[in-house]
Amino acid sequence: MYRIFIYFYLLTFFACSKEAGSGGFAEISGRVYAYNLNSTGGIADSSYIGDERIFISYGDHTIIDDEARTSYDGSYRFNNLNKGDYTVFIFSYCGKCPLNQEVIIKKVTITEKKQDVKLDDFKIFIN
Repeated sequence: MYRIFIYFYLLTFFACSKEAGSGGFAEISGRVYAYNLNSTGGIADSSYIGDERIFISYGDHTIIDDEARTSYDGSYRFNNLNKGDYTVFIFSYCGKCPLNQEVIIKKVTITEKKQDVKLDDFKIFIN
């Protein structure tokens, strides 16, 4: 009798644990600010940028698990996330880098079931 109770307890406990990824109630959000470079590499203008791709990886993944596009005001949101570790990243222009781009990364940990994590602005360069 006690073995059955312990078995069901352990099954329930481990079956309910979730890894980082989609299916939860938490969110990660923020904004992207862009500096537009002129032909000499100086800053021509700057503003929050719309329609820019931003990516997220779950846990220790090194692949893109999901992506979002910024709204007209530079805002983005990844929702329906579980507790866990995440990597949010975006590509920025870099004239001295391989393929003229660099990745800007922010690591995030969601610790609560319904947490809303607001990241500091990503600051990128566009050409």
